Amino acid sequence: MDLYVYYYFHSDEMDKTIKNLMNRGVDLKPKFKRYRHTEIIAIGDGVVLGKYENIVFLILKDDIPCDCLKKVIVEITTADETFAEFKFGKFKVENEEKIKIDAEFSEELFYDLIPALHIELLKVRSLLKECNLQAEALSKEETEIIREISKLSEVAKKSSEVLELEEIVTEVSTHHTDFFRKFMHFKDINEELFSAITRFEVISKELDMFFEKFLEFKESVERLKYFESKFEQTLNGIRDMFSLISLRLDMLRNREYLELQKRTSSLQAATAVIEFVAVFYYTLKIWDHFMPIESLPNSISFLILTLFTALVVIYTDVLGEIIRERKVSWKFVATTFLLVFVVLLMVLAPNLFSEA
Repeated sequence: MDLYVYYYFHSDEMDKTIKNLMNRGVDLKPKFKRYRHTEIIAIGDGVVLGKYENIVFLILKDDIPCDCLKKVIVEITTADETFAEFKFGKFKVENEEKIKIDAEFSEELFYDLIPALHIELLKVRSLLKECNLQAEALSKEETEIIREISKLSEVAKKSSEVLELEEIVTEVSTHHTDFFRKFMHFKDINEELFSAITRFEVISKELDMFFEKFLEFKESVERLKYFESKFEQTLNGIRDMFSLISLRLDMLRNREYLELQKRTSSLQAATAVIEFVAVFYYTLKIWDHFMPIESLPNSISFLILTLFTALVVIYTDVLGEIIRERKVSWKFVATTFLLVFVVLLMVLAPNLFSEA
C-alpha cells in the first residue's frame, strides 16, 4: 500500500512551505515541468512541489502535521466490489480527505489531474460558502430597502414640494447605488463559482469520474440563480421608482418655471412701460430746453417724441442682443438708421415748421 498525501497552500505561502521543508532536511531541486492543468516547480526525495493557478500543492509520501488550506490522502490499494471504474483504473471516495485508487502510477494522474481536481473542489467550497453568506446579507438588506422605498413612495405621492421630492430622489438614488454595488460583488463571486464548478466538471470528465457533489452543486447553483434574479428585480423596481419620482419632480419644476416665466414677462412689460415713460419725459424736457417746440403742432411733437422714445427702447434691446451674440444684425443697422433720422428730424423740425 502506497500513500500520496496532498497539502494545498495559497501561493503566498510557497516560500514559507519551502523553508519548512528545508528545515526538515528535504533537499528540493528546482525542476519545471508543465502539464495540462498544473506545473511542477521542484522535486526532492519523495517530495513534489507544484502549482495550479494561485494554489501551491505539496505531495509527500508521509502524513505529517501541517498548517494548510486542505489535506487529501490518496491511497493506492487493491479494489473491491465497492470501487467504481474510472479512466486509469478503479477508485473509491471515502470522504473529501481520503480517496482509494486501484491504478498504476501515472504523472498525468498524480501530478496533474488529482491536484487540479482537489483545488477546484477547494475553490468551489470556499466560493459557495462566500456566496451563501453574501446572499443572506443581501436578502436582509433587500427587505430593509423595500420597506424604506415603500415609505418614500407614499411620501412622494402626497408631496407637491420640489425640495422634498429632490431629497426623496437623492435618498432613492443612494439606496440604488449602494445595493447595486453589493449586488455586483455578489454576482462576480457567483461567476467565479460557476467557473470553478465548470472546471471541476471538465477535470472529472477527463478522469471519467462521477461525483455526487455535482448534484449538490447544481442545487446550490439554482438557488444562487434564484437570489440573483430576485435581487435584480429589486434593483429594477428601485430604478423604476426613481424614474417615476424624477418624472414627477420634472413636472413640478416645469410648472414652477412656467409660473416664473409669466412673472418675468409681466415684470419685463412693466419695465418696458416705465422705461418708455422715463425716456419720453426726459427727452421732452431736454428737447424743450435746448430747442423750444412751441412753434410745433402738439400732434407733430407728440409723434416725433413717441417715435424717438420707442426707437430708444428698441435700440436698448438690440444692443443687448449684439453683446450676447457678438454679432451685428440687420436689426441694429435698421434701428440705428431710424434713430439717427428721428434725431435729425427733432433738430430740423422747429426750423422747418417756423419757416412754414
